[in-house]
Amino acid sequence: MERYPTDAQVQLHVRALLDWELALEAAQIDVQVHDGIVALNGQVSSCLQRWAAEHAAQRVSGVRSVTSEIGVVLPGSSRHGDADIARAAQTMLQWITLLPTGCIQATAVDGWITLSGSVRWDYQKQAAAAAVRYVVGATGVTDLISVGAGEPSQASRSEIDLALN
Repeated sequence: MERYPTDAQVQLHVRALLDWELALEAAQIDVQVHDGIVALNGQVSSCLQRWAAEHAAQRVSGVRSVTSEIGVVLPGSSRHGDADIARAAQTMLQWITLLPTGCIQATAVDGWITLSGSVRWDYQKQAAAAAVRYVVGATGVTDLISVGAGEPSQASRSEIDLALN
């Protein structure tokens, strides 16, 4: 018989992992657990800290899902206009060698970055979303990038057939 951790154990483990996460201010985050669903509440000072808290909670055994109501309250020095945030995000995307030029667009509204466009592979989507979390002034990221758009080229098909045979 498999034994699942109790909600109290999950809460304890999430709290411990948040406390060890150097990238965030864990004391500002409240953790509640019900039926393996973790609810995070509180405030942090960057988009990256919000993501770090959510990602840490997802890694704990017994967590079925994570809901986050963590707000991002930027310090004065980190506040920028949406046009600057979108431009910085677009620049970050241009520097990622894994992405074909111009395949992803970034927009920002109230500091929240939205990524759209399409890529061939999931690792490209993941790289794009990871990169823009570091944009100063960003309060969150919505990833609307589609994966698998387009048919593989004939060269790719030949290479796949060769590899499989």
